Amino acid sequence: MRTIDPHGRAARRWAIAGLGLIAIATVAISITYTPLFAASDIRLDAAGLSRTEVLSIARVSDRSNVFHLDTETVERRLERDPRILRATVSASLPSGIAISIVPRAAVAVVGSPPSLVGADGVVIGPASSADLPTLRTPDGHAPTSTDRRAAAATAAALDPDLRAETEAVIVAADGTIRVRLRDGSTTLFGDTSELRAKAISMAALLSWVRDEGIAIVSADVSVPGSPTAQLERGSQPVAVP
Repeated sequence: MRTIDPHGRAARRWAIAGLGLIAIATVAISITYTPLFAASDIRLDAAGLSRTEVLSIARVSDRSNVFHLDTETVERRLERDPRILRATVSASLPSGIAISIVPRAAVAVVGSPPSLVGADGVVIGPASSADLPTLRTPDGHAPTSTDRRAAAATAAALDPDLRAETEAVIVAADGTIRVRLRDGSTTLFGDTSELRAKAISMAALLSWVRDEGIAIVSADVSVPGSPTAQLERGSQPVAVP
């Protein structure tokens, strides 16, 4: 008489069940590589860049697999392009990809031939024509990358109207920054601390001297709460109310 081993029968059942689960998992995984998950719905919000450019940089197409898309990798690819400040990529199953881009806005130009520069000092690309200040040293050369960042941050702190009046942001070897207007007057900013406060102080100073009909050669807003101005024909600084 043959003895039935209940433990052996249970083991065979579990083995069969396990193989069944593996088969199901294999089929499920294989399905994720089918055209069902192809990116047939790609939506872009990318002002200033064409759809073709964005998809080429992102390496995304209607053949991309949405299920296996690494959105963070795609974001990093996009943000390596100097024209792109920030990129957000999301995937929605089964076939949707959304790409949103914040372009890097130019606040100045640098070099010869001139290139556009963003507020963070990143060189964006050639400047065909732009009514923007030039970032330079006192002797007219392009600043180092560190000084370029400081000068670009200064240009970015200026409001658009004042930036349009600015001929150059000048960075000396010791890091001292001056803003030169197109009328030839200069304003000392000093270091990069309180840049926005200094820009506001400069705008207020210029508004005051123009209202008063005063012509100035230079101004000093290195202490933004106590700006001074040098008269065109005077020798003493004038405190601004």
